[in-house]
Amino acid sequence: MIELLVRVGFHDVAEAQDFDEGAAIFRKERPKISFVDMILPGKSGVELTTEMLKIDPKAIVIAMSSIVNKKMIRESLDSGAKDFLLKPTNEIALGAVLAMWSD
Repeated sequence: MIELLVRVGFHDVAEAQDFDEGAAIFRKERPKISFVDMILPGKSGVELTTEMLKIDPKAIVIAMSSIVNKKMIRESLDSGAKDFLLKPTNEIALGAVLAMWSD
C-alpha cells in the first residue's frame, strides 16, 4: 500500500502493524487521510477507526480489507470510516477514493 500511495503522489506515509501502533502514530502525526485494515492483530480495524475519530472527529478514515464481508463493511462504515477499499487495490480505485475525500 505504501508503494501505491507514493505512486499517486503521497510522500509522507507511515505504516502501523497493530492497533496500539496505529493509534500512537495517529495521535502523533494527525494525518488528514488514514487507511485502516479491518483485520489487525489484537483489536480490530473498527476499534482503531473508533479510537482515531475520538482523537480527531474530523479525521478521514478509509477502511480496507482483502475479505469481502457485508457485515465488516457495514461495521467499518458505522464506526465512522468514510469509504471502503478492497485489497489489493489499484491506482484507479485509490485515485477515486482520494479524489472524493481530498481537498
